[in-house]
Amino acid sequence: MIKLLKYDLRRNANLLLGVTVVLIIGELVLLWSRAALEIKLGLTVFFFIAAAVIFAISSLKVFDYNIKSVSRRLLPVHAFSYVWASLLYGLINTLVLTLIGIGTALYFVATVDTSLIGDIFRIPVPVMAGIVLEYILVLVYGYFTIYVTIALARSITRKGVFWVGMIIFLIITYVTGWLENLMFNRDSSQIFSLVTFHVEVNNGVLSHDMANSSMTLNSIGTLLFEVLLCAVYLLVIKWCVEKRIEAK
Repeated sequence: MIKLLKYDLRRNANLLLGVTVVLIIGELVLLWSRAALEIKLGLTVFFFIAAAVIFAISSLKVFDYNIKSVSRRLLPVHAFSYVWASLLYGLINTLVLTLIGIGTALYFVATVDTSLIGDIFRIPVPVMAGIVLEYILVLVYGYFTIYVTIALARSITRKGVFWVGMIIFLIITYVTGWLENLMFNRDSSQIFSLVTFHVEVNNGVLSHDMANSSMTLNSIGTLLFEVLLCAVYLLVIKWCVEKRIEAK
């Protein structure tokens, strides 16, 4: 797994470092400029979306390459290694983007309302740990969902993989969302279920509530259900790689 990860990082180093450096320089120039706050916010969102799209495409291409490349199949590694190496690659990219985003967000928060900085550092440790844990689980579940989509699409057809994958992805997300809502009454628009917080800007005035733990049986059940789905997705990917996908 580590060997695969090293290969992937080395093969995409120029792209990853280039995007990261450009993003950091662009944000520093933007934050130090005299542009209006609204313009800074708009351009910041644009820059991060662009970087996130590039990183996401790179991560998905790495997984797709690993499961169908002859050179990767010749390596003496288990089928699960293709998934774990690709997942670590994606998480590293996301971590870099997240750290840059946190720094940028703290700057804007300090610009709009300095009191919010103090509120952030007063968040209880268990609540902060819940935010970090659930953020990581959301990322892992998201990557696994897309990975199983790619693996199934590659197993079904050689042509039109993108469109077949799109249909599979829509079916998977609809069915799993329906099951979560049926079993746990989960709000699909809510990203975090273990922690609740609210931030709103009205007429240039920032209002917010303190982050609080909202751990319930339904929220815990949702997370366990998604962990179970990740295990199922992993087995499906293993079956596709070993039995269905032809290396080329």
